[in-house]
Amino acid sequence: IEQYMGSYMHRHWFSYSQWQLPNKTQYERLQEFFSKKAAEKKLAASLSKNHHPLSFTHDELQRDYGELMKSYDELKRQYENLRRPFSVTKDVPYTDVWNFPPVLYYPGKHPCEKPAALLEHIINASSKPKHTVADFFMGSGSTVKAAIQSGRQAIGV
Repeated sequence: IEQYMGSYMHRHWFSYSQWQLPNKTQYERLQEFFSKKAAEKKLAASLSKNHHPLSFTHDELQRDYGELMKSYDELKRQYENLRRPFSVTKDVPYTDVWNFPPVLYYPGKHPCEKPAALLEHIINASSKPKHTVADFFMGSGSTVKAAIQSGRQAIGV
């Protein structure tokens, strides 16, 4: 192929790392080459398609790949923005065991009211500022209050 084509470009046409299609002139020259080889061995020509449909298909695939990569990059960016990695540090000594003092009795206290510090801990560990926290069992509204104090939006039902 190198001798017939007069170049080493075919290495790019068929390699894994630098794959690309030959141009129309190169493709037609390859057709001649393979047709001659096929005739010598009395086989049917192996490159019978025109260059344009192959090139068009390749260009479509390249466009699709580009769009998929944009979609992937956007989804990855969204994921990274949503993700809040959990890590224990000297400043944030979160562990698997949480100890918070209970909410002491006061007139009108909701029977299942959670300590504000506990709610802030949960909200800070599971969301980022400006995110929306939803509490579908609002009760006294302590979760909504803790979310707002932590710089989040809040929805209570």
